[in-house]
Amino acid sequence: MALTALHPELRAGGWSWPLPGDATCARRARALVVDTLATLAVPGETIADAQLMVSELATNAHQHADGHVPYELWLSLIDQRELYCAIFDTLRMRTLARPMSVEKCDYGRGLGIVAELSHGHWGVSKAWSRRLPRIAGKAVWFGCPVVPAAGLGVTWDAP
Repeated sequence: MALTALHPELRAGGWSWPLPGDATCARRARALVVDTLATLAVPGETIADAQLMVSELATNAHQHADGHVPYELWLSLIDQRELYCAIFDTLRMRTLARPMSVEKCDYGRGLGIVAELSHGHWGVSKAWSRRLPRIAGKAVWFGCPVVPAAGLGVTWDAP
């Protein structure tokens, strides 16, 4: 996947946290997403999807950008309708591997899971650290609608 534009909602506003540069990166990202979204009364289904997607992105940062710290988690919730999340690292890449089909492989399914759960609303962008603004890198991000408990929410059509 080639570089895409960073979603405007991730450029300003929302929250950002540092993530550890070790194997606990994904665990910390999951905990921050779950705790923050639960505090904001986001429905459980949306929290579960976001938790899985952020876990995949944080795991990829640790496995494929190992040593390219700092890692950061960025989260934005827009009007209780749309959620945007990104993982930042300093490994500069022009493209990411195309997501593998969930059914066709034993590994490398993380981006495929993100693509499926976000209905194709994800990407990778050049970015600057939010915590250390002079540090360049990339942000791998996803967006998803917040699904209300009644099931009447914003939906996105896959591109």
